[in-house]
Amino acid sequence: MARVVSFGEALVDFVSEPQAEGAPPAFRQHAGGAPANVAVAVSRLGGQASFVGGLATDPFGDFLLESLNRAGVGTEGVVRMPRARTALAFVFLDASGERSFRFYPDSAAHLAFRPGDFREGDFGPGMVFHAGSNTLTDPASAETTLQALERAGRAGSVPSFDLNWRPLLWPPGRDPRDPIWQALERVHLVKLSREELDWLAQAEGSETPVIQRLMAAEARLIVVTDGPRPLRYFTSGYEGEIPAWTVAARDTTAAGDAFWGGLLGELVREGNPGACLASWLSGRERLEPALRFAAAAGALAVTRTGAFGAMPHRSEVKSFLEGRA
Repeated sequence: MARVVSFGEALVDFVSEPQAEGAPPAFRQHAGGAPANVAVAVSRLGGQASFVGGLATDPFGDFLLESLNRAGVGTEGVVRMPRARTALAFVFLDASGERSFRFYPDSAAHLAFRPGDFREGDFGPGMVFHAGSNTLTDPASAETTLQALERAGRAGSVPSFDLNWRPLLWPPGRDPRDPIWQALERVHLVKLSREELDWLAQAEGSETPVIQRLMAAEARLIVVTDGPRPLRYFTSGYEGEIPAWTVAARDTTAAGDAFWGGLLGELVREGNPGACLASWLSGRERLEPALRFAAAAGALAVTRTGAFGAMPHRSEVKSFLEGRA
């Protein structure tokens, strides 16, 4: 069966909880990390997904491995890193559920993963190989990520990338644009937020050269999300937008990951993604229902707290869509 292989970071999110006025902040532990979230989203929605990456041998690493297994995500590609630590993120939520982050990534296990840690089964036809930018923040880890995306393409996988721009993770003096563009120009499926597209456009003059540069490389589909506003999509033959679903947001931490997991999950449900991607993108009549489904998954996720725990089941997304038909 076709599946999504998601590579990169799994980390622990400590999400703030409402407190009485004047009380110190309190945080609850949640399993998270953007690529791991995508794998969990695919699995919850009925698809096959695996997570590949480094996990520390500390109690947080044990918690993440247990959480992935409990979500039905394959963990055969996980490598335990005894000399590394689990990265931690403290997530502060405002009254509208919008989040801000403080990261503690020192000696993070996901940055210790190297090319030799991959297995042959992590690449090949019948797979989407998904990654993000947080493994690009360290030079050795960046080389691992870029090699993996290149290897995935050669092996017949469909490479996917979510920019997931987190400026606080990048060390001073390290220019992120070069490794990020190297990754973007290796993949078929690209997810950007509007803010990330604006950031890329600063160096290109406007967003149009960004889209053109991606399409001139390997991109087959580019999706630009914009919170509660319509998402936009671009293919080589057409482009369009899909209205966002209106919901009361509680925690937006995993919205984009739920959306992208929903979209990748719909692709692998079609069969071998490498073989069917062209036909899937041949017209709006197949792509737009998948985007609406993915947007519904993202909308449901923001009504809940956390990352893994916020990912909806397929039956919930179908009920959501039926209620808004």
